[in-house]
Amino acid sequence: VPMMKPLLALAVIAITTSSHAETLSFPLFRIEVGDGWAHSRETGSQTRSEFGNLVSLYHPNGSGRLRIQSYSAPAAVSREILRNMTNVDLSTTLNWQDWGDYSGYQYDYSEAGSNYRQWWIANERTILFIVYDSNTEIKDIEIDEINKIVNSIAVNTIATM
Repeated sequence: VPMMKPLLALAVIAITTSSHAETLSFPLFRIEVGDGWAHSRETGSQTRSEFGNLVSLYHPNGSGRLRIQSYSAPAAVSREILRNMTNVDLSTTLNWQDWGDYSGYQYDYSEAGSNYRQWWIANERTILFIVYDSNTEIKDIEIDEINKIVNSIAVNTIATM
């Protein structure tokens, strides 16, 4: 029994540290990522101010990278406008889904040895273009983690003040 208390304490610490999430805040949205995820912002030479910085997220133990590009549209974005912005043939059915504070379309495909999951999601005038790509077969646990991150996307109300 004396050995049980230290083991229980270690188990509680492991559960607490493994479930920690960090909130990353950007001008038009915020997102939660789990422990170990790294991110970068790529400003590049953007000639159009409607586009936000390109945000890249990756886990050192993962096999892919999640990229998020925001766009500020001149008016509220309808389902039809967003569907027309996808690069998916109109004969392919895409279901409208909710992802955090945003709604839109998601599509998986493989091309030239890489696997992709793409989202085109919007909240009023803000559009987020999201791509997860991997050079290996995307594992279910990896997809679950990526979906959890995308589901955490929220409108950054501080930036709209």
